[in-house]
Amino acid sequence: MKKNVFLLILLLPFCGKAQVSVQTYAGNKETEVLGIYDRDFGNKWNYFASGTIGYDYNLKKVNPELYQNINYGIGRNLGVSAGVHISDKDIMPSVGLAYGKGNDVFGISVFPAFTYSTDAKEFGFGLYSLLEYTPKINDHLNFYSMLILESDFSFKEHQSSNQIIRLGLENRKNMQFGIGSNVSQTGSSFETDINFGIFIGKKF
Repeated sequence: MKKNVFLLILLLPFCGKAQVSVQTYAGNKETEVLGIYDRDFGNKWNYFASGTIGYDYNLKKVNPELYQNINYGIGRNLGVSAGVHISDKDIMPSVGLAYGKGNDVFGISVFPAFTYSTDAKEFGFGLYSLLEYTPKINDHLNFYSMLILESDFSFKEHQSSNQIIRLGLENRKNMQFGIGSNVSQTGSSFETDINFGIFIGKKF
């Protein structure tokens, strides 16, 4: 319980900042609020964070999770990265690389990193990537699509992977709505769970 309260305190100021994308997702197994924050500081520094607060209907449990890192540019669209992934199950600091590129229609952020699980006491490899594609349909609407891929491996086996998929429309006030799914795989057997639903969001 104390860990959940700590995670919620971390997420609340993150979600209150400007220039943030927030989505509410209602699925058949879980409801989730997703926030993404990406900001450059000067010419070299960047802060990226992705946080979720989910509620599992069957377990009647709140599951907060936060991925964040500080990045320093070393070349064209490339940088070094240090961060931490916090959930109610584990705290995983990481160091690695950062790649980011975008325009008005397409954006991509990729963070491959070496990780350390404070719960399992093991080193491993993690990958977080975010892709958004929003081409113009007409003067009032854009097509909206988003894909988040996240995987964690120890050096022995697969630990967990998650995919967040969103497809819909975006209006000129940066409101988004549509359908989507959250897919997760766990363990070396890649046991899969799929949560279908609808979403509504906004970019500030």
